[in-house]
Amino acid sequence: MSASKAEQSDSTPQQSTQKSFAAYPTRKESSDHVTHVLWDHRDRVILVVLTLLTLFTRLYQIGKHPKIYWDEVYMAKFGAQYINGTFYHDVHSVAGKLLIGLSEYVSGHNGSFTYKSGAKYPPHINYVFQRSSMAVIG
Repeated sequence: MSASKAEQSDSTPQQSTQKSFAAYPTRKESSDHVTHVLWDHRDRVILVVLTLLTLFTRLYQIGKHPKIYWDEVYMAKFGAQYINGTFYHDVHSVAGKLLIGLSEYVSGHNGSFTYKSGAKYPPHINYVFQRSSMAVIG
């Protein structure tokens, strides 16, 4: 009886560990799955799309002109005063100007440059990074 069981086990076909083609989803099933996943996470998809559009509109050609504009004159002056440790009083909040001072410091500003409207940035200041960081922060 044990010999017949051994013969039966030898005669049964081995099961393959590979999947058959029927196990893979078809193109239609695959696209339905992607659509279903996107629909289930539509809030996240909308958030990502709007964030990317916002970043594009804020950062598109931000470094095109190396001249200092009016708002940079006003706000960057306060950032430079933070870098120098100069005390001053202004009606605007401190947090925003601290962030401006941080972006100026990281972009290579040492506090010695005075911002004048229409002037060009000196070569040691990475004005593209400075503008980009402020555009991302808001």
